Amino acid sequence: MRASKVDLLIAGVLTLALASLWLSWQTASPFPGYWEFGSFILIAVILDQTSLPLRLSASGSISFVMHMACAILFGGYWGGLAAGISVGLAQTWERVATRKIAFNVGQRVLSVTAAVLMYRTLGGHFPPAYLPSTEGGTLSLIQVDLALFFVFAAVYFAINSTAVSFAIALTSGRRFREVWSLNTRGVIWYDLGASILAMIVAWVFSKSQQSWGFGPYGLFFVIGPLIVVRHIYGLYHQLQHSGQELLQVMVKAIEARDPYTSGHSVRVSEFSRTIAVELGLSAKDVEAIETAALLHDVGKIHEEFAPLLRKEGRLTSEETALMQTHSTKSADLVGIISKFHGFIQESVRHHHERWDGQGYPAGLAGKSIPLGSRIILISDTIDAMTTDRPYRKRLGLDIVIAELQKCKGTQFDPEIVDAVISSVAFRRVITEAARTDDSALVSEPRSKRVSRPMASIWRVGRF
Repeated sequence: MRASKVDLLIAGVLTLALASLWLSWQTASPFPGYWEFGSFILIAVILDQTSLPLRLSASGSISFVMHMACAILFGGYWGGLAAGISVGLAQTWERVATRKIAFNVGQRVLSVTAAVLMYRTLGGHFPPAYLPSTEGGTLSLIQVDLALFFVFAAVYFAINSTAVSFAIALTSGRRFREVWSLNTRGVIWYDLGASILAMIVAWVFSKSQQSWGFGPYGLFFVIGPLIVVRHIYGLYHQLQHSGQELLQVMVKAIEARDPYTSGHSVRVSEFSRTIAVELGLSAKDVEAIETAALLHDVGKIHEEFAPLLRKEGRLTSEETALMQTHSTKSADLVGIISKFHGFIQESVRHHHERWDGQGYPAGLAGKSIPLGSRIILISDTIDAMTTDRPYRKRLGLDIVIAELQKCKGTQFDPEIVDAVISSVAFRRVITEAARTDDSALVSEPRSKRVSRPMASIWRVGRF
């Protein structure tokens, strides 16, 4: 069933791409020349080999710069053909599956041609007035074409990200909004900013044709700077990824003191991210909440907690009071990293506050509790219910939902509970977490201690 839906999507994208290409052909300019046209395709293929992975089942490269530049110079028909040919060649070389090649060729052709059709409909000129080869380009015409270029870029990225997100959603079983939020929402403004490079490439090509005497070979001057830009961005991407991995290693080292909760913080982080996406939060807030959830128990690394974590019996009132200081100590440790000051640190500090004000450490209530803390509390509780304990097996999804309903408005934020209960994506995440937990079980004996009472994700994507 899922495969048939993907096939329908591919067929639909290809049909729209062919229709848009045909419309573009009605107003096509003369063939720009084999060297000129071939130069754009060759550079785009080279840039496609430097793609970066996105968070969910996709990758992206800066080859879109060449596709957009070609469209600016020669119109939608030739720009669309260049995009389709370059993507097809690059992915054939990479031995990508035929269905994926067909989809990616179609969505790139559609993105370019539809964007140019919108540009023309709104009054944009070809070639644009801001290019040096354009005669009689007045200031007002230049301003109009510059403004419409960003409309062109916005339409391009809107079609591209929508098509890719739908494909990933269908193949992965995730919701479209979740996929789009993780892969696109946080970088769409960077994509629009990066599209300025297409204008620069078009200007360099036009200037080399008109004044520098290099002809189409002048275009190759832009390869080096583009690859350098991509490399710098790649280093930044790798640094972010490495930083997240280091945090996870640190958290796993801390959880080694309490083997029964191994993997707890990573699962809570995943749950919290899913809830934040369901609430429609910005990509920046989603990332901050995910980080806070990952670090919410780091304070347990302090030596005074070690005997409590290993204790097999119930904690005394004094020990319980000591254990409750872990949220403050966690926040203090998190605050050592200046980047985590503010939202992340306070989300960690107050992740045991209750909606009715009966929590700790500050007894905050209602909306005065940081949003991140309210999300982490629910995620923390769900993980406790959906993992095996010495005194019981994990609880089923129906019981978990009933418990959330029972504590809504007392322990938990009612709005967040409603979002969790109605979320198909969250049910899937819980199921996946349970399956992962099953596969991670080992034959080592578990601790038989009695647990304490639980608290009642620059680029243009391709798939």
